[in-house]
Amino acid sequence: MNPSATAHGAARAVWRRVAASPAAPLAWRARRLGRSGRRSFGGWLARAGSVIAGQGRIDGTERSATDPASARRLPPSYGVTPRPAPVGDDWPEPPEIADAGRIVRSLYETGAQPAAMDVALIEALNEEYRSKPLVPAPPTYDQTSRETRARRRLVGIHRQIDLAGKRVLELGCNAGFEVWYLSHHFDADAWGVDVVERAAWATLADERTHYVCTDIGVDSPFDADSFDRVISFTVLEHVVHPYAVLRDLFRIMRPGGLAWMSANLYRGPLASHLYRELLFPFPHLLFDDEVIAAWRQAHGKPAEGAAWVNRLTWEQYEAYFRRIGFRIRALRFRETPLDEAFYARFEGILGRYPKADLTKDFFDVVLEKPATVSGR
Repeated sequence: MNPSATAHGAARAVWRRVAASPAAPLAWRARRLGRSGRRSFGGWLARAGSVIAGQGRIDGTERSATDPASARRLPPSYGVTPRPAPVGDDWPEPPEIADAGRIVRSLYETGAQPAAMDVALIEALNEEYRSKPLVPAPPTYDQTSRETRARRRLVGIHRQIDLAGKRVLELGCNAGFEVWYLSHHFDADAWGVDVVERAAWATLADERTHYVCTDIGVDSPFDADSFDRVISFTVLEHVVHPYAVLRDLFRIMRPGGLAWMSANLYRGPLASHLYRELLFPFPHLLFDDEVIAAWRQAHGKPAEGAAWVNRLTWEQYEAYFRRIGFRIRALRFRETPLDEAFYARFEGILGRYPKADLTKDFFDVVLEKPATVSGR
């Protein structure tokens, strides 16, 4: 094949993708430049595209969070050169062995693990940790505590992304005190959205304080490009369809808008959300929900398992953010040091996860919806 023809065909294919992408107006302008100008512009466009689109392709197609760029570049199979010689069909006969699959020994039967992960073990671990609970002072939910917590949260976030005078949405607003403070202290046009309506909403709502009961991942009532800021406090882990919700948040944020979000990571020691009752780390990783429910029922509590979370890792959240189009502007993990002795006792279960994941309880992230590209 003529190399020149091959290169020309490849160049035409690239141009078709660029012409169909958001960069098309800039690309058409570049066609009017001289050869050196086009070469310089092409390098700039490639670098800008990687920033504007995150890890996405220049043609704007979406990429799965589990489908990294290398998976699209690599062939589906491999073959050495020269090709291996045929091995033929004359297979030897192995010796006859009675009960060939019988277990002789196992490296995982070390004797270090309990005989049964059952209700009795939960009871024993709770007694062991009663004097050293994982969370010595859990949050309280009386109105004074809610108000204090709301003020502290908002001041910290305001220092990072400026909430004053903005149109702000809180995802998962609960009782809604943050929303009320946004409008009454920060002079914001404040909106709260939750899938459960709370009793306080009717009293707190006014002309600048709004509450909406809906699932924005399914039925969003908000217009595109309508919010300057989005905030959310440990809600994402409870969202059934996090990608759909994050995608709608991106849609309704104005170009250049910022989001501050935190979430409880599933592999962290606190992710059961039952630390008021189960005082030891990782009950949700160690025990099946049925066992936890049986223990709770025996203690006069609702027969339910650990608080449901979507089990995403930070890497999966990050892939969602980038795939949707967010720029990640800041990231902080809130961590709990790993109890090494506890880990050693239950390494048969906890060892399935990277140790680094077992210390990460929460992430706090600042996301930006990129501003519109100049010339579009």
